Amino acid sequence: MSRSVLSLRLPAYLQTKLIQNGYHTVADFDETPLAEDLAQFLTQPEVRSLASAAQVQPSAHSAWSIKQQALTRSYFSTQLGQLDALLGGRGIPLGCITEVIGDAGSGQTELCLRLCLSARLPATQGGLGVNSVYIDTVGSFSYCGAARAAHRLSALPSTLATSLLDSIHVFRVYAAHELMALFCSFDQIASHIAGVGLVVVNTVSWPFLASFASNIARRQTLHAELSRMLSQVATKHKVAIVLVSQAKSPFGRSNVLTSSSMDGDVWARVAANRISLQRHSNGFDIALSASTMHPTGEAFVSDL
Repeated sequence: MSRSVLSLRLPAYLQTKLIQNGYHTVADFDETPLAEDLAQFLTQPEVRSLASAAQVQPSAHSAWSIKQQALTRSYFSTQLGQLDALLGGRGIPLGCITEVIGDAGSGQTELCLRLCLSARLPATQGGLGVNSVYIDTVGSFSYCGAARAAHRLSALPSTLATSLLDSIHVFRVYAAHELMALFCSFDQIASHIAGVGLVVVNTVSWPFLASFASNIARRQTLHAELSRMLSQVATKHKVAIVLVSQAKSPFGRSNVLTSSSMDGDVWARVAANRISLQRHSNGFDIALSASTMHPTGEAFVSDL
């Protein structure tokens, strides 16, 4: 079976152009003079990109190399003992994707800010001394909230709290194409912001809903493409990527372990861990509801 155009490492807009013009698989390119036909709706650079992408084949990795990669992976503590325990005692893994799922207001933003700050802490305190990229799609980032989180993390000297805040680099995006473009250009971002070890997207659900509210098929296609981009960025740059997704429907204390995302399982397919949150009047239920690395489990924390 010929490879689908959607499997090629091409920008979403270019895949859309091809499909709209009747090119659904790589085999379709063999039925017409490639350069002449495609030149009717693609630029010459786009034709060259397409020709190059069509030649790329998926690569295989041995089970042994995958195991060795896991053994040499770096981690940073979340500074929450109960959550670290659920995550094997080490915290958030670099080179992997972690999904955080919950209802609106269930503590996702507080947890994301904590992770950004925790990643910056020195190794002696469980951190890695790395910078963070915080991609804000819903206006959730607040300097005051980050400052409170920095001072709440522990009794930090004011100079260290300032250093922690200075390590968070915020990007505000509004639409799906902006989010996709940001990850397409992540090489440039990583060269501009040295020492990036954590990327947070809060939330990954909203840009696609905002851009394609009634087009579920298009959302699913772009979700699949973004998940591929995220996996490549995490592996290439050895960064931890944390995706916040909206819960499908409100869930109560009894079923925090079985929570599901309104995006379906698209992020779970590429995530090493899924963390579920639920806020209560006296604290938070926090669960490792799915994982390729650890047993599932849940705990209660009084504060994030």
